[in-house]
Amino acid sequence: MKELNNIKIIAVDHGYGNIKTANTVTPTGITAYDAEPAFSGNILVYGGVYYRVGEDHKEFVADKATDEDFYLLTLAAVARELNIAGVREADVHLAAGLPMTWIRRQREDFRTYLLRNADVAYRFNGREYRVRFVGCSLFPQGYPAILNHLSSLRGTNLLVDIGNGTMNVVRPDRALNKVA
Repeated sequence: MKELNNIKIIAVDHGYGNIKTANTVTPTGITAYDAEPAFSGNILVYGGVYYRVGEDHKEFVADKATDEDFYLLTLAAVARELNIAGVREADVHLAAGLPMTWIRRQREDFRTYLLRNADVAYRFNGREYRVRFVGCSLFPQGYPAILNHLSSLRGTNLLVDIGNGTMNVVRPDRALNKVA
């Protein structure tokens, strides 16, 4: 997590197998419960519903905004990062990734999906959080990891994002033209 002008910039990699932040990795399985589950740990309470996060993995869907799962997983990921910093209330700008082949087609829909509630109050692992989502930048998955190194790349280079049953391969020199 970085901070700029009192805004927490939190990077969230929305993988199918795991949702990742700078400091955490959590399997993407999520299960809803009407009442508080008997076992504690990785419990998100949002909208009056209890969710156990991190058991098993989400199955592949071609559009990550088709259900609530990635939104709820994002709330949990943000809470984990804020918890590490000892923060319970923050203005947050999300930096998220989509597969290179989806970025043009799904960028705006996914941004709208993630920012649909500007002011969110919820509980994760027994702690209350209040988050104001002030923005969201979307990038091709893996691209931010090489961004600062593009000028030093020589010859033919490949960026390979290997996920849980998926793999994306991008030539960074061509990716620049597609992302811009």
